[in-house]
Amino acid sequence: MDSRQEALTIMQALSEAGYEALFVGGAVRDSLLGLEPKDYDIGTNATPAQVKEVIATLNPIGFKYVLSPEAEKFNRALTSLVSAPSGEVMEVTTYRSELYGDNRADIMATPADSFYDDSMRRDLTINALGETEDGEIIDYHGGLEDLQNRIVRTVGNPDDRFQEDPLRIIRAIRFSVKYGFSIDSETYESIVKNKDLIPTLSARRLRDEIGKVLFYPEGFTILMETGVLPTLMPEFRDLKQYEHNLQYHPEGNVYNHYIKAFRTWTKLPTRTELGGWALLFHDVAKPETAEWKGQFHTYYGHDKVGEQIILERYNNETGPFEFSRKELKSLGWTTRYHLMKFWEMKKPLKVAEMGNSEHFPLLLEVVYGDSMGDHDEDMAARILEIEEITKSVNDKKEKVGKRDKSFALKVRDELGLQGAEIGKALSQIEEMLSAGIVSSYDEALEVLKSKNLESEENKISLLLPFTIGILTTWLIFKTKPLSSRSKE
Repeated sequence: MDSRQEALTIMQALSEAGYEALFVGGAVRDSLLGLEPKDYDIGTNATPAQVKEVIATLNPIGFKYVLSPEAEKFNRALTSLVSAPSGEVMEVTTYRSELYGDNRADIMATPADSFYDDSMRRDLTINALGETEDGEIIDYHGGLEDLQNRIVRTVGNPDDRFQEDPLRIIRAIRFSVKYGFSIDSETYESIVKNKDLIPTLSARRLRDEIGKVLFYPEGFTILMETGVLPTLMPEFRDLKQYEHNLQYHPEGNVYNHYIKAFRTWTKLPTRTELGGWALLFHDVAKPETAEWKGQFHTYYGHDKVGEQIILERYNNETGPFEFSRKELKSLGWTTRYHLMKFWEMKKPLKVAEMGNSEHFPLLLEVVYGDSMGDHDEDMAARILEIEEITKSVNDKKEKVGKRDKSFALKVRDELGLQGAEIGKALSQIEEMLSAGIVSSYDEALEVLKSKNLESEENKISLLLPFTIGILTTWLIFKTKPLSSRSKE
């Protein structure tokens, strides 16, 4: 039984028990667009308690009403979770009207009398469609016509819908860029007018929805044109005024660079949602590092400053988005490495550290977008070079084996080092091993010892004439008669 058939089984059981049941929302929209629905949500006039009773009749064929703390949260929004025989968990939601709390995140739901009443509280006309088990489409708000005309429009007054839940602003943009639809003019104007409500949303919801928008072509552009991103991120408020050197960036200012970078990146079949965030942040420091040179700006150090901005302003304590510690580290790392470190770093050990990093695949997404398709051959050659150096270093280190835990103490004692000097010596040893200059840690240590000895000998040879001169003067002074010394 596939997902649709499992959902139909639930709908038929509800119908046989005297309740109404419909496919609702995305399942109807995607089916009409000729797409395979991600899931099949069911709407019904049965309450959660009544749904539970109906599902109990399906227990013998593998359907279970889910009881858990998570399911209880769904229940408060009048949604029942049902585990199907395939293991998929389906949502069966009682027709409802919604009131939004002060934080605009928690839903206080009350049952509605009909699907018409339920559809009135939905966000967009294309998401307010219902479908019976026989395939009849129920459309109270012109959703079918909007699908045919490829238009995103709110149900009813857009100001009302967006003020009920500002997340709908970003959802409207997301459906527009996902399906390549235009946004109805009244809806678009309302998005711009109500954008200042967006910061009231939770960091988690913003992170999820903005990430989904960036994933699609023109997502970045619409987020900028409507003012959504500049509202959330001050660094993006005046990007058009920062000019590039046309010799290296013929696209012109930083804003145009971002547009072209995202249009390039969204052609990448293997792109990830986090990759969109990484590309968004890669030039975040250009406004703060900009220096006017008469015809264009320079942005020296924007890679390093960008990493600092991410970690200081966009962490989970101060930023508008919620990222895990690992994600923040990835975003900072890719921003720091997307420029000179990726393209020009030559030391084998440093190159291998980059190539071996768990963040390296994400970095490739950023560099691909940042190069805008203008340096594909250069990028391919550089990736090959990084891979070859990384493999060479890894092979050498594999032959050498892991460093003994006591080796750092050995370095300290035999070289007479302290504190940070020990770490510096260990780094030099790792460099020698990665370059193939030595074949073992002990051999590398002997090289350092000989260098230190040579350095000391050089110091002595340089000091010797000076020391002899001092000793000679002292001896002359010592051997002179006391009388002659007193006269001087």
